[in-house]
Amino acid sequence: MNIRAIRRRRPRHALLALLLAAAPLVPHPARAQSPEPHLPAVLRDARYCELVAVHVTREGLRADVYNTLGFDDCPADKWDALTRRDLFRQFDTLAVVMNGPRHFIMDGISATGATKTGEVITVGGITMAKRAEVGLSLHQAMGPAYTEQTIDRETTYRFDAGKPTFRLIAPDGAVYVMQSYAQIVDPALTYDQLAGLGARLKPPAGWRYTVDTPAQDLLLVAGGTAVVIQDEMKNTYQKVMPAAPPAP
Repeated sequence: MNIRAIRRRRPRHALLALLLAAAPLVPHPARAQSPEPHLPAVLRDARYCELVAVHVTREGLRADVYNTLGFDDCPADKWDALTRRDLFRQFDTLAVVMNGPRHFIMDGISATGATKTGEVITVGGITMAKRAEVGLSLHQAMGPAYTEQTIDRETTYRFDAGKPTFRLIAPDGAVYVMQSYAQIVDPALTYDQLAGLGARLKPPAGWRYTVDTPAQDLLLVAGGTAVVIQDEMKNTYQKVMPAAPPAP
């Protein structure tokens, strides 16, 4: 995921610079007593934040994604108060980056497997649960927009009939549905502005931004992996995968 680095001064490729400059530190993790998350009554436009811990493995870069969903709305005072020292004390990792604040677009989430049972942690008074593992190539870590990334997770996102969905259409016709908008590049971005967001985006040639209101509930299913992209404003979209052919 392309995310706000925890340094105050950021070069053009902030995450890559962070990966190269981070020194190994000994962590002193403070684990929560696994409180049960409870989804907000209204999920659409619910605020949340993520911390992404990046590791080097034999298979390449790997990121663990921790999410505040179900615990609180990522209080601005606590989020803004997090420091580089706080984050490296928490994680035994090469780098830690901050992804948020963000707001969900879907109306329902169901999770199974590791996505449902991830560990719970507390950082700077903010409680989070592990929600995904992400494999990153060096190219992806440098942060290009409109580039696919594969995330390991088992989730179903529901978008209610009669409510707008915000989509990117690739030159080959692939459809990506916005799952969250970010207040990282533009802290003032709101849900009400998403219908006109296409006028602000500058995607590669052949891409286009559309708004579609489904007549039936739209379900985005990730049965182990999800393919996502981000636009240049760090809004995140999940690819709509073609339905599996019927069994012979």
